[in-house]
Amino acid sequence: MVQIVGHRAFKGQYIENTSIAFERAYEAKSEIIETDLQMTRDGVVVVNHDSDTGRIWDHEMVISEHNYDEVSKLRCKDDATLKMLTLVELLEWAVDHPNTRLMLDIKFSNNKIILIKAYAAMLSVKNDIKYWQSRVIWGLWLVDWFEYGVETGVLKDFDIVVISFSLDIVKQFVEYSHSLNNPHYKLFGISIHFVASWTERFRNIMLPVLQERGVKIFLWTVNKLIDFKYMSGLPVYGVVTDDPIVARQLCIEYPYISEFTVPAWTTFNGLRFHVYLIVYEIVCSLLLKPWVHRQFAGFSFAYFLFLSLRKMHLL
Repeated sequence: MVQIVGHRAFKGQYIENTSIAFERAYEAKSEIIETDLQMTRDGVVVVNHDSDTGRIWDHEMVISEHNYDEVSKLRCKDDATLKMLTLVELLEWAVDHPNTRLMLDIKFSNNKIILIKAYAAMLSVKNDIKYWQSRVIWGLWLVDWFEYGVETGVLKDFDIVVISFSLDIVKQFVEYSHSLNNPHYKLFGISIHFVASWTERFRNIMLPVLQERGVKIFLWTVNKLIDFKYMSGLPVYGVVTDDPIVARQLCIEYPYISEFTVPAWTTFNGLRFHVYLIVYEIVCSLLLKPWVHRQFAGFSFAYFLFLSLRKMHLL
């Protein structure tokens, strides 16, 4: 059975990454709930997708440039009763809600010390690292973060997932994990954008390696009926989705099928399929360029690239 992963808890129907979204994702029996972490200037880890606050919250600020006492005063634009959660508050919620796991998406715009801060937050809530190893999945974007987690010991015996658009970055994680040859730091899975799974490179070259090494496959963010159908022939472990209720039903309607068929350009779905593939290849070529990730005034070109993809509903 495919694991249902609530994207930003339950983004499709509730305000993302808020207490109500987590409650509803849990009620929907999401096996895993994915969420995003940022860190304030004074080192408090908070739950928010963007590095800035203007999209969801009632005041615009870059989280890393402000102390938590300022961030804590923010209220949701659409529901003034909701505030930005801290990681500690989320972990306390998780202790009271045992039948799900958390996937912590650590944005590459953060300082790597956020890994240590998050680890410390776990122990402050429940001083039992084995407990958290069974409840938390670390989601990392760049392989040097994996290296840092190994050097510091923070990632030891946790499930580690690479989250990426780029199959080149996925390959880096797979090869690094293999080179370690250490069961305490074995790559658990890859979480790739669903369009990546349409490529011949993924299906014909990468998939056999992943299966040989026991690396699980997550696809994000899968919401449309047609995209569940395109999962045909893939041993998908988990689906990251905006609506866990709908996703579970669609997984039942489109179970594992042995053959994947590329749609023709002449159909609407075929045109969408091929255009998305072209956009995907362009984005991947850009993401590997170092200048794309350089920060100016708290932002990078990669950040604006992701904003554009969100507008296209590719994110």
